Formats: sequence, structure tokens, C-alpha cells
Amino acid sequence: MIKMSLFLTRRSDLTFEQFSEYWANVHWPIVQTVPEVLEHTIRYVQQHNVGGLPEGVPAAPFDGYAEAWIANKEAIYKVIGSPKWDEIVAVDDENFLDRSKTLVLFTEEKVDYVA
Repeated sequence: MIKMSLFLTRRSDLTFEQFSEYWANVHWPIVQTVPEVLEHTIRYVQQHNVGGLPEGVPAAPFDGYAEAWIANKEAIYKVIGSPKWDEIVAVDDENFLDRSKTLVLFTEEKVDYVA
């Protein structure tokens, strides 16, 4: 399984609250209208930055990150390469994201630790 992590930064004219509200309640339902998303996504989570790090601990420069679990790279390419992704998701990204600061990372888990 591949995890696609998207590290997100809000548009500079939005408050964090506006960004967070839009991402969770407007953007995510729009993303779900893409058939390939529903067909290939095993799990999806949004991580909204809550701040409050101890003094001296450097903060990541992101407002949040999304993690999508997808079976393999080919399935990821079907999702993000679909025409609906470009027509719907990429267009809506502009409503709340600074896409120039958005980073993507594909990973595969190698360690399973249970406490």
C-alpha cells in the first residue's frame, strides 16, 4: 500500500479557521465526486495543525496535511491523472490553498509497532 501525503499551506488571505472549515466541509465533499477517488482510496485523513509547540521546537510550515491510502502507485496515478481531478479538485484547490507551497510525498510503511 502507498500513502500519499499532501502538506498544505493556506492562501495568505485566509485565516486558519477559514482554511480549516473550507478544507473539511467544502473541499473534501468536492474531492469525493471524483469516481476514481472513491474507487481507489482505502483511507483518507486530514490533519489540521493545532499549534502549541513547546518553545524552541521548530514548527512545520504547513497548516495541515492529508493522507490518502491507496493500493499502489498505478492507482494513485489513476486518481490524480483523471480528467475530473483536473476539472474539479485542482480548480477548487485555488479557493483555499497556496499551491506553490503544497508538497506531496509517496511513502510505504516498513515498520509496524504496537505498544
